[in-house]
Amino acid sequence: MFAEQRQAQILQLLDARGSITLTELVTLLQASESTIRRDLQDLDKKKKLVRVFGGAMSVDSRTSLHEERVADREAVNIEEKNRIARYAASLIMPDDFIYIDAGTTTAAMIPFITEHSAVYVTNAVAHGLELARRGFRVNLIGGEIRTPTEAIVGSAACEELRSYNFTKCFMGTNGADPDSGFTTPDIGEAVIKGRAMAQSRQRYILCTAEKFQIVSPVRFADFADATVITDHCPDSWYEQQRNVVVAPDLPDPA
Repeated sequence: MFAEQRQAQILQLLDARGSITLTELVTLLQASESTIRRDLQDLDKKKKLVRVFGGAMSVDSRTSLHEERVADREAVNIEEKNRIARYAASLIMPDDFIYIDAGTTTAAMIPFITEHSAVYVTNAVAHGLELARRGFRVNLIGGEIRTPTEAIVGSAACEELRSYNFTKCFMGTNGADPDSGFTTPDIGEAVIKGRAMAQSRQRYILCTAEKFQIVSPVRFADFADATVITDHCPDSWYEQQRNVVVAPDLPDPA
């Protein structure tokens, strides 16, 4: 395939998805990684796309490259996160084997969790410490700690997750878009998120409504791959989706 043909296909894929990873392009176009990198570099110079770590995004997409630190996100949308978190925690049943992803909305679940017969696994150091402090059985996966999100990532973490079979997982996301799916700025976190979801029977994305139609550089799951728990639907399209659930107002646990 000529370079012009490959590059045209890359732009078509970006028009449809908003963002795409290098690995996806290598598979879809059946080209070498070095060839795709040259194509992306060429298209970036022509300002036809924006290169990001691990892939590319459309110049016209609503892609967010900004990644706030945990401390900066904790004070944002507190009421909405608590509503989502309270409902998510109510879904935990006796003897569940639960994965809790790193993030501030998943962190908000912990004060509402009451099920002590369940076992919890997390890739967030702060989550693990808080769960243990509250007397829950918790396993913290091993690997490299990313400073911005305080999440554990890396090949060791991914390999450890392969040995687990979770009944439910509760995941955070930076973006939730019908076309681009669930996305995050960092490819290392995307790999861990994708692996945790693959190892889970029931998958939940905890997502405030402001994250709908936002696209970060790296997709870790399709929009239909999980039930989305949110505080409200921004329009009628989301209201009609069976996998989008608006968290009801629930009383605090006793």
